[in-house]
Amino acid sequence: MERDMDLVRDLLFIIEKNDDSRELPIPKEWDREVVAYHLKILDQAGFIENHTKWAGNQPMWIIASLTWDGHEFLDSIKNNTIWSKTIEGIKDKGFELSSVPLEVMKEYAKLQIKSLLGLE
Repeated sequence: MERDMDLVRDLLFIIEKNDDSRELPIPKEWDREVVAYHLKILDQAGFIENHTKWAGNQPMWIIASLTWDGHEFLDSIKNNTIWSKTIEGIKDKGFELSSVPLEVMKEYAKLQIKSLLGLE
């Protein structure tokens, strides 16, 4: 399955707004298996603690919490202008979003923030 960075960003926003004591309010139109996969890889990256519970072959209770690194990553891509500039910049360089490591994306977003703040 290919990473969907817009979904990653949306999931981080949802997780930030909800604590890990209840199921995340995942929109009904989202594929729960795709969501569960993205939560798994965000956990592997150290950005969240994934507590998804499965029943049979279906993710039934989707629960997660942000780690410090998850908060840092979300803070670097939270602003819509920064996110747009980051996405555009990566695509302009000829890369697909799914092929850029999260840490590189985070650093690129931080460069966009520094540029807007006149720190570069």
